[in-house]
Amino acid sequence: MDAKLSWDETKRQINLCKHSLDVPLAGVVLDSRCGLDIQVVRGTESRTLSISYAMGFLAVLTVVHTAHDASIRVISFRRASREE
Repeated sequence: MDAKLSWDETKRQINLCKHSLDVPLAGVVLDSRCGLDIQVVRGTESRTLSISYAMGFLAVLTVVHTAHDASIRVISFRRASREE
């Protein structure tokens, strides 16, 4: 991955407890050649929802993120919902 990942440490701990996925591993989705990126707006913030099958996890995973200075700020890392 060329871009550096960043995150809020408190949200990382919440994400780990809630989804059993650690945010620093989100690059597996962001680096995927088979991923799908969807632009979404939440409130007034523009975000990207990236979805990909992750072989190491044997699951379809979703990363919600934004561009933040010279890094990618990860907001959420979880298993994809049925709708996604």
